Amino acid sequence: MTQPIAKVSDIIFIRFELRDLEAQAAYLEDFGMTPVHKSDDTIFYRGTGTDAYIYAAEKGDTDTFIAAAYETDSLEALQALAASQGVEIEDGDAFMGGKKVCFKDPDGLGIEVYHGVNKVDAVDENVPVLNSGKQKNRLNKTQRFGDGAAEWSMDDDGTMRYALPSSVMRLGHTAINVKDGPVSIQWYHDVLGMIVSDNIIGPDGNVGGAFIRCDNGAIPSDHHTLNVVALPPEAEPFHGTFGHAGFEVEKSLDDLMAGHFHMKTTGKYVHEWGIGRHLLGSQLYDYWRDPAGFILEHWTDGDLLTADQAPQDVSIVDVIKGQYGPIPYSSFNMPLPTQALDEFRQTVPGLTEMLITAEQTHKNKKGVS
Repeated sequence: MTQPIAKVSDIIFIRFELRDLEAQAAYLEDFGMTPVHKSDDTIFYRGTGTDAYIYAAEKGDTDTFIAAAYETDSLEALQALAASQGVEIEDGDAFMGGKKVCFKDPDGLGIEVYHGVNKVDAVDENVPVLNSGKQKNRLNKTQRFGDGAAEWSMDDDGTMRYALPSSVMRLGHTAINVKDGPVSIQWYHDVLGMIVSDNIIGPDGNVGGAFIRCDNGAIPSDHHTLNVVALPPEAEPFHGTFGHAGFEVEKSLDDLMAGHFHMKTTGKYVHEWGIGRHLLGSQLYDYWRDPAGFILEHWTDGDLLTADQAPQDVSIVDVIKGQYGPIPYSSFNMPLPTQALDEFRQTVPGLTEMLITAEQTHKNKKGVS
């Protein structure tokens, strides 16, 4: 492949324009983030890690994904990006600091790349010690998450509530819906230096998307920093849209499960997919829609890869089925207001039917009856 213009080392945050910042702020706090700044016009939220913030939104007339932001380790890379994209280097805001360039990918999705950003102190929390069948590391100590049973309460009508949200640590990846998978995959390599972990092969035998990651050489990177999903021509309204963002929780499975029950028992949010374990990337996952209809994910226990790991070609079957968990709705990765979900799911063929077709195609190519 060609030498990239620059290499980003990690993803930092996502940025939106939203009509209802107050509702979104409540969602983010239930989701497990901490406010950095809240006003009538903007909100900024951080995790327990060292990024100044991992989610930003401004007040607007629409609910729109604005950009994903990445970090690069050199000013020269930022200068090369500015020159190649025909943009100016700008100052970051008061919270993030550093310098940045802003431009768009082939589908018009916003990209921000930063250098020299501010870092904050990580929140110091104890991570649970787990005992497995063969590894017994916790001795003479009970396993309690939060305040244990005291996290549960009951409303006057008998509704049970679970008080403890997840502890979101960082943003790990995003997924985007694009018109042409190979074009986008190549662009993200040529411009941002990302490399392929898994090429997703559709029923037609062609590359329909990919899981791609930052190239940090011998330093391990998340299995994917970006999931590129190519949509068919008939899905043109969704070309160039935000699919989801995956946020890593700090305390492994207990943290994800606590967040699930907290989100569920608030009675305010739509659960999109989970709980399960992905095959590609291996993460345990749990997906929830926010008030504007965008999907955010809690995940934990993902794979880490160094740059010398060669890309794999995998069937779309492996994306849909995972290792275990439910089959996703056809609305998964689609930015839809909650009131439009039922009609969309009834109108668009379900992923179960797609899975059956893809599995049969995959078997036929292998000569399995």
